[in-house]
Amino acid sequence: MVDANMSQEEIDALLGNVDALVSGETPIQNTQTTGKGVELSPLERDKIADEMLKGLLKGIPGIRAVLNLNIDIDNPYAEIRKKSEILKDLKGKNVVFQVKINGSFNGEFYFVIPIREAQKITSVLMGGMGDESSDEPLDVAQITTIKDGLNVMMYSVVSHLSARIGETITPIGMNVFNGNEFADELTEDHYVRIQYNFEVSGLVDTKILFILPYSLVKNILSQLENKDKRKSVVREEVEEEPEIPVKEVEFPSISTTTQGLASPNVDLLLDVQMTVTVELGRTKKYVKDILEMGEGSIIELDKQAGEHVDVLVNGKLVARGEVVVIDENFGVRITEIISPKDKLGIKKKS
Repeated sequence: MVDANMSQEEIDALLGNVDALVSGETPIQNTQTTGKGVELSPLERDKIADEMLKGLLKGIPGIRAVLNLNIDIDNPYAEIRKKSEILKDLKGKNVVFQVKINGSFNGEFYFVIPIREAQKITSVLMGGMGDESSDEPLDVAQITTIKDGLNVMMYSVVSHLSARIGETITPIGMNVFNGNEFADELTEDHYVRIQYNFEVSGLVDTKILFILPYSLVKNILSQLENKDKRKSVVREEVEEEPEIPVKEVEFPSISTTTQGLASPNVDLLLDVQMTVTVELGRTKKYVKDILEMGEGSIIELDKQAGEHVDVLVNGKLVARGEVVVIDENFGVRITEIISPKDKLGIKKKS
């Protein structure tokens, strides 16, 4: 029984027609259609939202290492929106990342974050405390910084879709827009908007969006369905495969007499070129440290001064030596050849 004092908004909420952003909850899910054959079932909406979320989650370790803060993304909700509705929703204070892809299918999708939260993240990436935010558009330096920072997550989304579908999909570029600067990029009438809760501990607590062309979403769902069908067929064939009788194999006794091996014709390999690399040392750096590198920066390696350098042939360690100068060129005087036993010891240590 409905209370006579209920407002129209509360009645609409019961009918499942209130926007998720306003209610803060996922509305009752029915097949959503906007006419002209543009529709997605609840299962399809959940599937595309979950697949995009899985891609985002795979990229979290990369951005977490840069920010040194915990990141949580959850509560996905997808819906179909008209182009005019998308532009109305995003009017003003947002930063929009356009990710272009090609391969199994071509197109682009968009990642949207409120401009204030984008400025906080940019501040941390640039060495600040994350307390700098306003409604002003990002400048060129801020755009470059946040683009580099979030590129890891966008690449992870594309890589995940490529792995799930089993086809090659490659990111070919990312553009950044302030507000509705990207309006001219929207060429289709309908889009799928996917919303997530996005929290960076102590820094950001907001909503983020993916916006995908409806045609791209249908293409992704179709290929996912085809792959699942192929898996199902293979599984059925394996289950129906008749049992093959197995017999024990009788091996002949092995003679202990050593027989000479035919010497290989090494002459055939003498003209094969191989890459010889001399390695001075190695180290690991965070993305933040790499972005801060400039002329005059010093990188400390894992070898001490005077220690012998490694000589690698096609990437395999074969010798060690000391650096010498021959006329005006550097060279290496071999002081140690790495034996097969030494190589095994090195592999075990690594």
